[in-house]
Parts: sequence; structure tokens; C-alpha cells
Amino acid sequence: MAIIPELKEILQASELSFEEVRAFEIGLSMLTKEEQEEFTALLVEDIGLVYPLYINFKAKLHAIEGTDEEWLSAIENEVKELE
Repeated sequence: MAIIPELKEILQASELSFEEVRAFEIGLSMLTKEEQEEFTALLVEDIGLVYPLYINFKAKLHAIEGTDEEWLSAIENEVKELE
């Protein structure tokens, strides 16, 4: 499933490189259309969240291959940043 056009536009307008946008698009394409719409609404309010969310996405990708502790740490860090 591809990402919705509005989300694609936001990612392309962000400070992410082309490669980072492509990687994030692949990850976000796993979300349902409704989840993508919610994600888009969040980014419309603050496009500055794109980069921190991308970094957290990459951290979770790395942690998924690691230990349970690494996964929990990635989640805890994401929660702290989003607060």
C-alpha cells in the first residue's frame, strides 16, 4: 500500500533527504489509510515533528533486531521526545 498524497507532500517538503523520505514512506505505508490520515493531521500542525519521528522510526527499526531492553529503550525515548 502506498502512502496518501497529503502525507507524501509533507515528507517531501520536510528537511529529510530523498533517501530518508523513501525509507520513511516505506515504513508509513504499513499504516492503514486512517492511521496515515491521523499521522498527517499531526504533521500539518507541526511539520517540525517529521525529523524527530523519522529518527524514532529508525531507532525502532534498529531495536527490533536487538534485545527486549533495546526495544523498550527506543519506545521510552520516543515517548519522552513526543511529550
